[in-house]
Amino acid sequence: MGLGGLYGLSRDALLANGYALQVTGQNVSNVNSPGYARRVAKLETGNSGDGGVIARGLERITDRFADSRFYNANGFSSGSEARSSALGGVDELFADVSGTGLGDSMGAFFSSFSELSVNPSDKTLRSHVLDTAATMTERFRTTSTQLNSIRDELKTRAQDAVAQINALAKDLAVLNGKIQTATATGGDGADLQDQRDRLIEDLSGYINVDTFTDNSGRFVIRGGGATLVEASSASTLTAVPDVAGNLQYSLLSGSVTMNITNLVTGGTLAGLRQARDTDVKTALTSLDQLALDLGTAINTQHAAGFGLDGVTGRNFFQLAGAATAGTMVVDPAMVGQPDRVGAASSAGTLPGGSDNAIELFKISDKKVINGATRTPAEGYGDLIGDVGMRKQAADREATTRSAMTDQTKSLRESARGVSMDEEMVSLSRYQRAYEAASKLLQTVDSLIEGLIRDV
Repeated sequence: MGLGGLYGLSRDALLANGYALQVTGQNVSNVNSPGYARRVAKLETGNSGDGGVIARGLERITDRFADSRFYNANGFSSGSEARSSALGGVDELFADVSGTGLGDSMGAFFSSFSELSVNPSDKTLRSHVLDTAATMTERFRTTSTQLNSIRDELKTRAQDAVAQINALAKDLAVLNGKIQTATATGGDGADLQDQRDRLIEDLSGYINVDTFTDNSGRFVIRGGGATLVEASSASTLTAVPDVAGNLQYSLLSGSVTMNITNLVTGGTLAGLRQARDTDVKTALTSLDQLALDLGTAINTQHAAGFGLDGVTGRNFFQLAGAATAGTMVVDPAMVGQPDRVGAASSAGTLPGGSDNAIELFKISDKKVINGATRTPAEGYGDLIGDVGMRKQAADREATTRSAMTDQTKSLRESARGVSMDEEMVSLSRYQRAYEAASKLLQTVDSLIEGLIRDV
């Protein structure tokens, strides 16, 4: 090999190791940058056959398996946290800490019949029965309204999350196009890929995601089991109630709409849907059943009694079928009419008869709720117990999922993160190689200069 060949070798070595130093320096400067993936310069033997070294760009160090595990864990953690947060409001709703909750009003209602049985002709006691009944039905309606308000709020939150997903999908589609352009023109697109990974991480908090490159080399992002982003094209997600009032998630891709509700298993969308359409809906159903069973039992027994006017067969409450808790009121025919309270069991015992008032009071200890299997207090206790257990289960799951997310994040960072110790070793190695190439170049320059001078 002549001096010209040595000159080329030293020049290529300077360029290659200088590039490697630049890449390593970039790693060092971004050691604390969120979402940054470590780069490694790809140094290869040149094609000339003279043993020279050239730089073939760089490689981002990532682990697709570690990324996938992190996205999955992050989605479940976000979903659990969303559910736990939603159930917090429901749990507080049934916490009768002030003595004015539904449980207390039910107790006061039954106690009023016991008080009336002592002096059934006392109109003040009769009015008290109607007042406690009005208070109890108001508690039923208020609780139902608040539960429905929570469901409306969760629907709004889900729709807001969908808007964020659609915005992220559009940004990711744009990034895919930029990365493809950068790669096609000889660039590395590493910074763009880092940005894309950060957006995918954000996306995984809203919906379960997975990513892959298809047979045509296009980068695909699936959300909720369906293609959300394919290369530079993004689909649109919607969240609207179905005919039953439950949230339905649909993906619009081109002219095709796909129902992916049951495929959304992670992220905020999954947690909000579970809280809204399972947890809160179950509480509403139980509340309606409690109101219906209690109202029916009272109506049946009251209709057997006689008011001070000697009339029997009157309902005490006005019930409206399935959605009873939200519409339950004291029967309009009873409002402001204390004489119509059926305290007596027969007309012959008026005005002092109180047998039916006693029977109405005894309903508090009878199994008239949930298919005649529970007392009113037990039925209400089952309702608040179920809410409490769901809240506790959601809290435990949120804690567990958060720990799993932290673990998978650490594993992911260990695969793609920057180690200062390793980078310092690389800096030293590339620096020495660069200095050696520089000395070789200086030596060749001196030899050529000497030859020229001696000619």
